[in-house]
Amino acid sequence: MSDGIFGPTHEPAGLLYDAFQAEALLREKREVGIWIEKERLAVRTAALDYAQRHGRPVPTLDQVKEQLAQGHIDYGAKWAYGVAELLSTAPASRGK
Repeated sequence: MSDGIFGPTHEPAGLLYDAFQAEALLREKREVGIWIEKERLAVRTAALDYAQRHGRPVPTLDQVKEQLAQGHIDYGAKWAYGVAELLSTAPASRGK
């Protein structure tokens, strides 16, 4: 799990943050609109996997997007914490 200065250290936030960070490493190879969507999909996929393994509610892609914390120096961590909260409070959904 995350070993960065801002990275969450507990599941599921750490797993979500790591999914974001792994995708963020590929930013230089992509256009802005593409890498943004790829990062959102990576976090949504990690959330979906976690939810299915742990019997938690599945957040939609729109819900994942709404959790963005852009503008913060630690926005990746804030985003991960927001999506992690969805995994414990969102109503069960089939997602998008």
